[in-house]
Amino acid sequence: MLSKCDEHGYYRGESCPVCSEKGKFLMNDRELSSLSRILAGALRHFPDKLGLMMDGRGWVDISSLIEALGTSRSGFTWLRPYHIEALVDTDQRGRYQIDGGMVRATYGHTIEVTLDDLPEADLDEYFYPVTEEEAEIILEGGLHPTDRKKVHLSGSIEKAIEAGRVRTEEPLILKIDGKKTKKDDVTIYHAGKDVYVTDGIEAKYLSQVKEAEVKKILKGKHQ
Repeated sequence: MLSKCDEHGYYRGESCPVCSEKGKFLMNDRELSSLSRILAGALRHFPDKLGLMMDGRGWVDISSLIEALGTSRSGFTWLRPYHIEALVDTDQRGRYQIDGGMVRATYGHTIEVTLDDLPEADLDEYFYPVTEEEAEIILEGGLHPTDRKKVHLSGSIEKAIEAGRVRTEEPLILKIDGKKTKKDDVTIYHAGKDVYVTDGIEAKYLSQVKEAEVKKILKGKHQ
């Protein structure tokens, strides 16, 4: 459930996590899930299917988005700008931005967008999950975009494991030397709460995290 507390703002759940009071109801879980999927698709993959005009950095006018959804078969005739604002504000992954009546996704694109206005990242290490079959190939040839336009990195081993388990139960984790990439002017952008994007990572910056360390973390998650 998505609601708004008059004192503490938007939140997801039955009551405000700060004051425990019930706020103004905005969306139920089904509506929230449906809108989240539509928003991700429209802003990352197919704005044209909704007739949306997107600029080169991925921004779409919120009013146009609401109008498009209101006239489609999605059932969101009641949608208002504050619903979009609430969804973006409470998104746990930080996948979206709102600015001046415009909204965009900050990562996950399969369409061509320029994201050079995102803040540059400054971590000493980044991480990337791979399968056993991929590990040797990537360690030799580097990281390059596949199904998405950017390479997506995690800021911790734990988050990389979470991302990798979408494809394999026990992912191997590669480490990217953030100090060396920064020294060599390889730009990595902070795109989500724990998501970092870049055009590619050469093999010389990559190494594999010891499997024992990864298995230790995986074991802790199962307990």
